[in-house]
Amino acid sequence: MVTRLATARPNATGRAGGTPPAFRLLHWMLAVAAFLMALALPAEGRAEIVLSDAAGREVRLAAPARRIVTNESLILISLALVDADPVSRLAGWAAPQRIDRGMYDAYRRRFPAIDAIPAVGSVLPGKTSTEAILSVKPDLFVVSIWETGWTEIVATLEAAGVPVIFLDGPVNDGKGPAETTAFSVALLAKAVGQEAKGEAFGDFLRTRYKRITDRTAALEPVSVLVDAHAGATCCSTPGKGNRMTEYLRLAGGRSIGADVPGYDGQLSPEYVIGTDPTVYIATGGPHLVAQGGLVLGGGISEAAAQASFADILGKGMREALTAVHEGRAHAVSHQLSISVLNILIFECFAKWMHPDRFADVDPAETLAEINARFLAVPLEGTFWIDYKPQ
Repeated sequence: MVTRLATARPNATGRAGGTPPAFRLLHWMLAVAAFLMALALPAEGRAEIVLSDAAGREVRLAAPARRIVTNESLILISLALVDADPVSRLAGWAAPQRIDRGMYDAYRRRFPAIDAIPAVGSVLPGKTSTEAILSVKPDLFVVSIWETGWTEIVATLEAAGVPVIFLDGPVNDGKGPAETTAFSVALLAKAVGQEAKGEAFGDFLRTRYKRITDRTAALEPVSVLVDAHAGATCCSTPGKGNRMTEYLRLAGGRSIGADVPGYDGQLSPEYVIGTDPTVYIATGGPHLVAQGGLVLGGGISEAAAQASFADILGKGMREALTAVHEGRAHAVSHQLSISVLNILIFECFAKWMHPDRFADVDPAETLAEINARFLAVPLEGTFWIDYKPQ
């Protein structure tokens, strides 16, 4: 039997064997030095992301969040503005039915995994289970609006190693919709490691709002009735503490429900007819289909939206309003008005209240740019309409 001895092949330097011992020793020493330097850093020095949320809290993340749980399923839209795959970041959410069904279906076609996102927690702190949230192993809990009821839940989650951020809260008090919305998107974008995209959307938003507010400051306010969640009866309307009331003011109008205490309230038919507002604006969505209310939103055709609008205008005392007779009746998606895409509704408000002053503003063009530049899933459907009597 002949035994063959293996011979070493030359390496790239022409020498036999692998990496020279001196080089291996140098690599090992550098790795050890890097490890020791990392250990020497204080804990805060190792945190990759430092956030300041809308409650004024400093929150630290060791890395961009990849498993988010939220109390507000509508942050899906916010994530879609800054992330090409927003669904993959959601480990759990509350009340997914709050998402316009047509919009949800559009996301499902692109990201089928959306159906597998578990429903955990709740929109309200009093109904939220921290055990349910922790069961899906999140690395971040995102809350839409700060309120004192969240304090105990935050303490429990943070004690378990889950950081919490508030997208809206006291930090934004007194700020207009541009800054409030830009803040929430920028905060969420930074939390997922997409800071530049968040800033880009904020710049876009501020520019769009400014071209409205620069002109409305000198305009005479127009009286407006907002008929919220328009259905068989009129009229539930945003109150003094509702941001939509403030948005109407900034867009050049004054809600006839502006003095209603609290978030919303009911206006009597006698008051509405006696006031006879210059402009009528109804809000609605797919959730009202079972009640025979105003239906518009994702996946809804304009013909279907017009039919539902004509139907509700024929109910109650709405048809007695001068605004309806003279073609100043309009409708918007309620969900869109409370989302981070509220600039679209703001532009509608301005055009409807001051059509001559804002003839150059086209919400459809703004939506087209948002779809092209930002959204992972384009927003498609009928989200605002002008009443067209048959």
